[in-house]
Amino acid sequence: YFNRPSAPETEEDEFADERAEILAEAAALKESAMAYMHPEVGVIAVDGACFGRNFFNRPSAPETEDALEAKERALILAEADALKKSAVGFMHPEVGVAATDPTVFGRNYFNRPLAPETEEDEFADERAEILAEASALKKLAADYMHPEVGVTSADGACFGRNYFERPSAPETEDLDEAEEHARVLADALALKKSAADYMHPEVGVTSADGACFGRNYFNRASAPETEDVEEAEERALVLADALALKNSAADYMNPEVGVTAADGASFGRNYFNRPSAPETEDDEFADERAEILAEAAVLKKLALDYMHPEVGVYVADGTCFARNYFNRASAPETEDVEEAEERARVLAEAASLKKSASDYMHPEVGVSASDATLFGRNYFNRISAPETEDVEEADERARVVAEAAALKKSAVDFMHPEVGVSAADGVCFGRNFFNRPSAPETEDQEFAEERALVLAEAAAFKMSAVDFMHPEVGVTATDPAAFGRNYFNRYSAPGVELPKKASEKDESPEASQEMAAVKSLAAAVKGANLPSTKTTKLSSTDSEVGVAKKSASTVNLFGLSEVM
Repeated sequence: YFNRPSAPETEEDEFADERAEILAEAAALKESAMAYMHPEVGVIAVDGACFGRNFFNRPSAPETEDALEAKERALILAEADALKKSAVGFMHPEVGVAATDPTVFGRNYFNRPLAPETEEDEFADERAEILAEASALKKLAADYMHPEVGVTSADGACFGRNYFERPSAPETEDLDEAEEHARVLADALALKKSAADYMHPEVGVTSADGACFGRNYFNRASAPETEDVEEAEERALVLADALALKNSAADYMNPEVGVTAADGASFGRNYFNRPSAPETEDDEFADERAEILAEAAVLKKLALDYMHPEVGVYVADGTCFARNYFNRASAPETEDVEEAEERARVLAEAASLKKSASDYMHPEVGVSASDATLFGRNYFNRISAPETEDVEEADERARVVAEAAALKKSAVDFMHPEVGVSAADGVCFGRNFFNRPSAPETEDQEFAEERALVLAEAAAFKMSAVDFMHPEVGVTATDPAAFGRNYFNRYSAPGVELPKKASEKDESPEASQEMAAVKSLAAAVKGANLPSTKTTKLSSTDSEVGVAKKSASTVNLFGLSEVM
């Protein structure tokens, strides 16, 4: 039906999506035109979200923290509590340990010394399999010992035949051959129709497809030129760069305007990174501390055991006084799962061979079958059943019918423009607040981040320029790190000595001569009674006019120039 010569042309999913987008754009353009043509209608909004605020994001809302920070605080408090408890335990060993858990003073009913011995599920299954095999072997031995008893079978499948595979059944064909047969008939029918069209051209062609009488609104000759998405994005980037450069130029040309910041984050501090916050450690160090404390506890217990051997060892675990029923010395031998499966296969084959031998030895017994499925047919696969189609073909037919209905409606709209368009959807009479012509221009997140970077760099440049232009202001620093020193890099820190072997290995005659020269210079400086020197920080404006600057060779080294 879908591939016949007279079938209407279909389109792929991409073209169908394109048509849907065109229709949606046409509806949006019509709605926008109605909104522009009738501004007196106004905008009606009944969404309650337009008149409410977010309780958690309001300006007066208290500051909150992330889940990670909350977990970190909980871990820190828990560790502090554990350390406090451990310190109290070490400082007051005379308090002892108090336990109120009732499980400490109870016993397990199933693990008590007088409890009967039990076995696991695997051994119970193994015992059941052994008993089943013994019963099967007993039945097999009885059948071999008493062949005169005969075999009794009540299975209905032994007395029936297959209706479709009987010798007198009509010949059938495979599914591939049936499909090929259908294709040949369809081709023959299409050729017949094509031959009739060529033999009788006076009949003409009848077409009722509404798409033959319509045009595309966006591809018409008088349609305005449009641009691609890449060009639109490029224009947006150029405009955004121009706006950023304009703002940067205004900031440079008018530095007296200053920078205004109303972000509340500029006046807040981080609770965990404040100067008075206690020092924290990573998870690795925390795990290392836990391991060290655990090892210290074990070593303490071991030391107490060595120091007080008269206390003895107390064990209350009931498993220390019991044995395994299945692993005892007098337990019977068992076999693996593979051997058990092999035995089961051997017994099944022996039973099948016995049944086959009985059928060959006693053909007069016959085959009895009482299964009802041997005498029935499948209603849906019978020869006279109507042809059906797959789910894909059904979906394709549904899409074709829907497209035909849409095209018919479009053709009616084009052929009868006087009817007008009726719409009861409330969305047709509203406009988008954010996409209206008078809406302020917005930018993407990347442009916002780029603007933030440009503004930050401009502020840094401005601050640097002010510092260079006004050196008399001085530098104000409130960072506590500016007034601290490194304990390990201080001048009075002890030096690190190399090993003797390394020092002896690196010693050479030239190095010894240089070391002797340095020692003699130090002795001369020490015995010269030089005046004390003070260090002062001078700017470029402190030097006198007309005085030549001193070169690096005239700088005093430990005050030796005054002595010399």
